[in-house]
Amino acid sequence: MKTNHAPKPPLGVGLFGIGLDTYWQQFARLKESLGRKTHKEVGGKWQGSPSQSALGFRRLRATMVKVLFFLLLATTLLADALELPLRSIESVRGLSHEEAAKRHKVELEGTVLFVYSKHSAIILHDGTGSCWVGASSPLNKNIKYGSKVRVTGTTYVDSSYLANIRGATAEYLGEGSIPEPRVASAEDLFAKWIDTQWIQMEALVVGTEEDGLAFTLVLDIAGKIFKADVPFEPDSEKRAAVLMQRRVLFTGVASTVVNGSRQMTDRHFLIPSFDQIIPIKTKTSEVPPPFRKIANLLQSDNSQLDAVKVEGVVTQNRKGRFFLRDETASTLVYTFQEDIYPPGSRVVVEGYPGVAPFRPILRATKVEISGMAETPVPLRLNPQAGIQPKLHNEFVELDCEFLGTVRAAPKRTILQCRSGNTFFESNWTKSDTGTSAPEPGDTIRLRGIYEVTTISPIPRIEWANGFRMHLLDNEAVEILKKAPWWTFHRLLWALGIAMAAILAFLIWTSLLRRRVSAQTKIISRQVERSAIKDERQRIARELHDTLEQDLTGLSMQLENATEEIGEANGPAYRSLTLVHRMLQRCRLEARASVSDLRNPDAILRHLPEAMRESLNEKIRETDATLDFSMEGSPLPLRSTTQNHLLRIAREALTNALRHGKASHVRCNLRYSLDGVTLEVEDNGHGFDSTQPPPVGHFGLTGMRERANKIQAQFFLSSTPDTGTKIRVYLPYSSPEALPIERKFP
Repeated sequence: MKTNHAPKPPLGVGLFGIGLDTYWQQFARLKESLGRKTHKEVGGKWQGSPSQSALGFRRLRATMVKVLFFLLLATTLLADALELPLRSIESVRGLSHEEAAKRHKVELEGTVLFVYSKHSAIILHDGTGSCWVGASSPLNKNIKYGSKVRVTGTTYVDSSYLANIRGATAEYLGEGSIPEPRVASAEDLFAKWIDTQWIQMEALVVGTEEDGLAFTLVLDIAGKIFKADVPFEPDSEKRAAVLMQRRVLFTGVASTVVNGSRQMTDRHFLIPSFDQIIPIKTKTSEVPPPFRKIANLLQSDNSQLDAVKVEGVVTQNRKGRFFLRDETASTLVYTFQEDIYPPGSRVVVEGYPGVAPFRPILRATKVEISGMAETPVPLRLNPQAGIQPKLHNEFVELDCEFLGTVRAAPKRTILQCRSGNTFFESNWTKSDTGTSAPEPGDTIRLRGIYEVTTISPIPRIEWANGFRMHLLDNEAVEILKKAPWWTFHRLLWALGIAMAAILAFLIWTSLLRRRVSAQTKIISRQVERSAIKDERQRIARELHDTLEQDLTGLSMQLENATEEIGEANGPAYRSLTLVHRMLQRCRLEARASVSDLRNPDAILRHLPEAMRESLNEKIRETDATLDFSMEGSPLPLRSTTQNHLLRIAREALTNALRHGKASHVRCNLRYSLDGVTLEVEDNGHGFDSTQPPPVGHFGLTGMRERANKIQAQFFLSSTPDTGTKIRVYLPYSSPEALPIERKFP
């Protein structure tokens, strides 16, 4: 079984050359054959061109080098593919971190020393050593302590102290043989060789824990505390209770606790079962343990291995322990039992003293109640005296100011307090009923156990930086004086609320001001529109009652005069007829103006029909022709916008007939995806559009102004004798395009 597979060195490829004479001996008649192709025989000797001979030799040499290179490369690749696995734990543990990280193959057989069922891992021993093996899948249920298994996996070192195995498959082979453990001493606790090895050591069992994965024993080995995991058994607690405060000889695996840098921080033991823990029998003595004062424990005349007897009064108790006081000092007694000894009980304790911060503790093997004393009186603590290590574990009383609760847990509250210039914390365990919690600023009296604190995990007097108190019942906190209602905290709260109220008021005022301003603007617009509407109505009435009536009367008089003159008088008749037509147009324009003034907000939902009707009515009294067309799907526009477009079209038609003397006018209204386009084109005389319009012609200026009001683009194209073209483009992005509703907010 003892085999030593050293790590295989990496293979490499090398090139080398040999003399040509060696080649000729290996290949019969090769030299003569090549010579015939490049040399001539003269006098029994071959002579030829030196250049041709050398060229043949070079080609041969290059060919042989290539063949040799590929043979060596194939050998290297084949060797890597046929890498032999490591077959012993000794060869795995001997790898460096760099080599182990390459994940070399591992195939070996061994005996299981410990099983991590929830982690799918085992501790395996093969005769050469032990190591941790992590399985790639849940373990076979038959695999347990003492099983023989075959493991196939790869090396691993990521967070391990030494190289291990991971990604393994474990095949159950039956029952194996447990190796003999190696005896280890206290000096071997932190040696490199002990990692994951099967050892046997002496220890003192001083406590128990349960972490959910295993039953944990607390061991004292040479004054240092270590922990050992034992798989759960139905009677784990009962078997552990028998071992309390007894020296034992245990057999198990010594695992290493490391940090993120693979540095050793602690040692942890793995014991397969309680059967591997054997109490050490000691010689019984008929002499009882001597009485000791608490202040004299662990002095030069006794040690942790010497049993002692102490008598005192219980000051406070917890489950499995209590605080004991005699006339010299106080200490903490561990009983490892469910018994509770009420405060005031006088007891006699037999046990072993143990090392603890600032004050020795006592691990009891026997506790007897000898009577009842008076209720323990706490020692009055003077905070001005500073830190007092001699009062460690003492029952004390202290008046202080309560500052607040820094954190809380179920049935436990941590109070932050101040006494003079000293700040400290108090752990308060109380029931749900009884004394109410103090409020910040209250003056309170605390009664509890005094405990010195340090700035280092290693407790030493020179590193002491303060103290804390442990309060174990409802009566541990007494409120002496309530804090004044007007405290600094309440002042801060009041200022915060006042600032929040002022801020909210300012925000509300600002929002209200904005709303009032908006409503004021809307009301102003409403009033303005109402006034404008009233004025338009008045102007409409005046036009209707005066101008339109007068124009109607004048039209009738001209009609009568035309009939009286008759067609006999041709020039006068034609003049009167023309004047009558012009008067009719003025009357129609006045009537349209009155209609617009009376109903300015009317929405022309069918602008094409309204434009077609208006233009046809205007051109009906002339000899010209009109071609009106519409493209696309009409969209509703603002009433004012539609009115402006209609006015522009009518004005363009008027100019074409009046000034351009056009015989044909084309009007196109086109709705596209992005806007509305109005085009009016005639075949009239035209004019030079680069020159300003003649004096008294305001039609073009009015059309431009109407286009600007609705934020539309106005284009004019005209030349003499070619007619005139007017185009107006209104994008939907214009705020004057689509209709909107205006409502009060």
